[in-house]
Amino acid sequence: MRERLLGQVRSRLETFAVDWKAGRAVYLLGKTMLTGNPSTLNEAIDLLRQAVDATPVDCPDRAGRLSNLGAALSLRYERDGRPADLNDAIGAVQAAVDATPVDQPVRAVDLSNLGNVLRARFEQVGRLADLEAAIAAGQAAVDTVPVDHPGRAGMLSNLGNALNRRFGWGGELADLEAAIAAGQAAVDATPVDQPVRAGRLSNLGDALRVRFERLGELADLEAAIAAGQAAVDATPVGHPDQAVYLSNLGNALHLRFERIGELADLDAAIVAGQAAVDATPVDHPDRAAMLSNLGGALHVRFERVGELADLDAAIVAGQAAVDATPVDYPARAAMLANLGSALSSRFERSEELADLDAAIVAGQAAVDATPVDHPDRAAMLSNLGGALHVRFERVGELADLDAAIVAGQAAVDATPVDYPARAAMLANLGNALGSRFDRDGEPADLDAAISDYRAAVGMGGVAPRVRAGAAHGWGLVAARGGRWLEAVAGYAAATELLGQVAPRSLKRGDQEHLLAELGNLGADAAACCVRAGLIGRAVELFEQGRGVLLGQALDTRTDVTALAEQHPDLAASFIGLCTALDQADDLPGLTQSQVGEDAAATGAERRAAGAAFDDLIARIRGLAGFEGFLHPPPVTELLATATDGPVVVVAVSEFGSYALLLTGGGVEAVPLAGLTPQAVHDQVIALLGALDDTTPALQGRLGEIVGWLWDVLAGPVLDRLDVVGPPRDGGRWPRLWWCTSGLLSFLPVHAAGHHHTRFDPSPATVLDRAIASYTPTIRALAHARRASPLPGGSRVSLQDDGRLVAVAMPHTPDAADLPGAQVETASLQARFSGQVDLLTGPQATRQAVLGRLPTARWAHFACHGTVNLADPSASQLLLADHQTRPLTVLDVARLRLRDAELAFLSACETARPGRRLTDEAIHLASAFQLAGYRHVIATLWPISDRHAVDIANDIYTTLATTGDAAAAVHTATRQLRGLWARHPSVWASHIHVGM
Repeated sequence: MRERLLGQVRSRLETFAVDWKAGRAVYLLGKTMLTGNPSTLNEAIDLLRQAVDATPVDCPDRAGRLSNLGAALSLRYERDGRPADLNDAIGAVQAAVDATPVDQPVRAVDLSNLGNVLRARFEQVGRLADLEAAIAAGQAAVDTVPVDHPGRAGMLSNLGNALNRRFGWGGELADLEAAIAAGQAAVDATPVDQPVRAGRLSNLGDALRVRFERLGELADLEAAIAAGQAAVDATPVGHPDQAVYLSNLGNALHLRFERIGELADLDAAIVAGQAAVDATPVDHPDRAAMLSNLGGALHVRFERVGELADLDAAIVAGQAAVDATPVDYPARAAMLANLGSALSSRFERSEELADLDAAIVAGQAAVDATPVDHPDRAAMLSNLGGALHVRFERVGELADLDAAIVAGQAAVDATPVDYPARAAMLANLGNALGSRFDRDGEPADLDAAISDYRAAVGMGGVAPRVRAGAAHGWGLVAARGGRWLEAVAGYAAATELLGQVAPRSLKRGDQEHLLAELGNLGADAAACCVRAGLIGRAVELFEQGRGVLLGQALDTRTDVTALAEQHPDLAASFIGLCTALDQADDLPGLTQSQVGEDAAATGAERRAAGAAFDDLIARIRGLAGFEGFLHPPPVTELLATATDGPVVVVAVSEFGSYALLLTGGGVEAVPLAGLTPQAVHDQVIALLGALDDTTPALQGRLGEIVGWLWDVLAGPVLDRLDVVGPPRDGGRWPRLWWCTSGLLSFLPVHAAGHHHTRFDPSPATVLDRAIASYTPTIRALAHARRASPLPGGSRVSLQDDGRLVAVAMPHTPDAADLPGAQVETASLQARFSGQVDLLTGPQATRQAVLGRLPTARWAHFACHGTVNLADPSASQLLLADHQTRPLTVLDVARLRLRDAELAFLSACETARPGRRLTDEAIHLASAFQLAGYRHVIATLWPISDRHAVDIANDIYTTLATTGDAAAAVHTATRQLRGLWARHPSVWASHIHVGM
C-alpha cells in the first residue's frame, strides 16, 4: 500500500516536473520573442527537448510540446542559421502534425508552421520538393479552418510567402497571383492594431514588388512601397523583425528609382538598407542578403552621383555578404553577381584590370552556382556578358567579345518574351553585337544588333531610359553600318521617348542626369536624316532631340486663348497644373531622417501633377481642332521663325556635320567637313585654356579659334546664304540666328572670322557681313516673338512709363569688387532719368530682385555670375545673399513676365552652358528668355570691369536711338573691336539671344 502510494506520488511529481518544464519553456520562448535574448531561447529548447522526451507517445500533450519545440528550433535557426536546427524543427513539427487528429483545429496551425520551416529549408538548400511540400501543407492549413478563424490570416500570409518563392523558381504567374491574393486576404483579415499585421504587410509588399518586376506595372510597385512603409511604421525600433521590413522596403524603393529615376528614392533605399544591416547581429544568417542589397543600392548611387565612396562601400558590403554565405547556399549566386557588377564599375573608374578580372570571376561563379532552369540565371548571364564586353574593349581579346555574345544570347533566350528585364538584356546583347560588327564588319552582326535593339524598344512595362538607350543604340549601330533610314528610325524612337525619360514629375536634377545619358541625340539624328535625304525631318529631330527641359517649360507657357474660348474648364485646369509643375522642385523629397515616415509619398505630389498633366493633354488632343496640342512642331511650323532672316541650325556629328539653313524658301543642308566632333572638342579645350591664361598668348589663341570657326562653319554658311559683305549705302544689315548644340555652344560663332580682313570688300568675318543672334532652340525663338509683343515688333523701348530694374553689386561677399557696376547703373539713371528702380549692394537680395522684375520692362544686372558646370540649373547671379539664398537659373526660369522686353546680364559667363548638358541650353540667358524677355544680352566668358562699362554704355546709346537690341550689341561689338582688334577676349564675349 505504501509503495503504491509512493509510486503514485512519484509519478505525479514526475508529471508535474515535465509539465513545469514545458510551461517554463513556453514562458521563455515568449520572452525570447520579445527580447531576442539567445540564452533564454537555448534554455527553452533544452527544456522542451526534455519535456518531449519525457512525454509518452500516446499522451495528448505530446503534439503541443513537439509543436513548441519546432517553433523554438525554427526561431534559433532564424537567429543562427544552423541547418541542424532547421532539420530538427521540421522533424518536430511534422511529428506534431502526425500526432494530431485530422479533426483537431490545432492541426491547421501545425500544418502552417510545417510549411514555414519547409520553405525555409528550400531557401537554404534549394530542394524543390521542400517547397512543394511547404505549399501543400500551407494550403491544407488554410482549407482546414473556417474563414473567420483567428489564425487563418497568419496561415494565408505563410502560404503566400511559399507561393511567392515558387514563382521565383518556376516563373508561373499563377503562383504569384495566388501569393498576392493570399497576402492581401491576410492583411485584410488582421486588425490594424495587431502587431502581427506588420509582418503580413511586409510579405504582401514583397509579393507586389515581385509582380512589378514581372509585369512592369508601376501601380504594383507603388502598392508594394505603401505596404512596406506601413510595416516599418507599425514596428517598434529594436523589434527582431524590423530589419527584414526595412530591407524589403529598401528593395522596393530601389526598384522605383530604377524605373522612375528619382534620386530621393535611392537615398531612402540606402538609408533603409543601412538601418536593416545595423539592426541585424553580425552573425545573423539574414545579414548577408541585407548587405548584398545595400551594396547593390550603393553601387547604383555611385553610377548616379559619381561618389567613389559609395562604390567602395558597395564593394565592401558585397564582399562581406559573399564571405558570410556558405558556398552551397542558393542565394550566394545573386550576391556574387552584385559584387561582380560593382567591381566592373570600379574598373571603369580606376582602369585597374584586376578589378575587371575579379568581376568576371564573380560573374562566372554566379552563373555556375545557378541551376540552368532558374529564372535568375538569365540576369546573371547578361551581367557576365557585360563584364566580358568591357574587358574586350579594354584588352581587345576577341574571345572575350565572343563569350560576351554567347552569354548575352543565352540570357535573352532564357527569358520570357514579355518579361520587362529582357529589354536590358536585349540592349546589352545589341551592344556586344555592335562592337563585333565595328570590328569585323559582318552584316549578320549588324542585323542581329538592330533586331535586338528594336525588340527592346518595343517592350512594355520597361523603364523609359532603358528603351531610349536601346533606341539610341539602334540608331548608332545602324548609322555606323551606313543604313541611314534604319538609323533615322532608331533615333526617331529615341527622341520620342525623351519626354518619358525625363518627365515633368521628376525633380530638375533627376531630369538633367537622365538626359545627360543621351547626349548629342539631336545632332546625330539630324546628320542621319541628311544622309538619308530627309532634310526637313533633320530639322524636326534636331529640335526634338535637344532642349527637352526648355521645351517642357515652353509647353507650360503655351497660349491657351483658343482653348479658353471653347473649353474654359480645361484651360483653367491646364493653367493650374502648369503652375504646379513650374514649382515642382519646391516640393520636398525624402531626407535621410524621414525613413520611418511615409517613404511611399516621396515625390507623390510631383508624380500626381505630372500624371494629371499628361491625362489632361490627352483629353485636349481628343477635342476637335486641338489634335496637335503640344505636339512637337513640324518643319513647316519651324520654318515660320525664319521670316526676319535665316535660322542656322548646326549639327555636329560623327556621321557628318551640317548647317541646316531655314529660310523663306525652305530648308537646305550645307555640309561642314571640317567641323568634326573631335575638332570642336579640341577648340573648346583651347578656348577654356586660353581664358585661364593671363599672358599675351591668350589673344593669339582666341584669334586662331575665331578664324577656325570662320573656315569650317561661318564662312561656308554665309557664302551659301549669299551674305557676302556689309550693306551698301547705309542699307539694312542682314540678320541671322545661330542655333548650335553640344560643345559648339561654348564657342563664339558670332565672332567667327579673320578680322584683319574687316576692311575688305568681302570681309571674312561674321561681324562685317550680318547681325548674328543666338537662340537655344527654334521653339524658343518662336516663343520670344509671341511673348506679349508691344508696338514696334522686335524693338524695345522705355517710352510710355516703362521701368528698368538695375541691380548693382560693387561689393559681393566672397567675390572680387566690381567698381564698374556702380558706374554702369549710374549711367543708366542719367540716361533714363526717373525710370530706373535701383537695387544696390545689400538691397539686391534674391527676394527683392524677384519681387521687382515683374514691375519693369527692362532689367540690367551688373554683378558677378557663376556657372555650375556639373549642375547648370544651379548657375547663379551673385547677389547680396547668394551664400544663403542664391538667385539661380531655375529661379529665373520659373518667372512669367508679361511685359518683359530686355534683360542685360552684364555678368560673367551668363550664356555658357553646363558641361554635362550642352544640348539642353541651360544657362542664365535661356532662363531670362524663358521668363519672358524677348531680348537677352549675355556673355560667354568674363571680361574686365572697365570693358564691361564701355560696352554697356555703347549698347544703351544705340538702343536709345534705334530700339534694336541685336543691332545695338552688333554695333557696340564692332566699335570695341575697332579699339581692341587684336584682343578678341575684350569684344567677342557679349552675345544677343532672342528675336
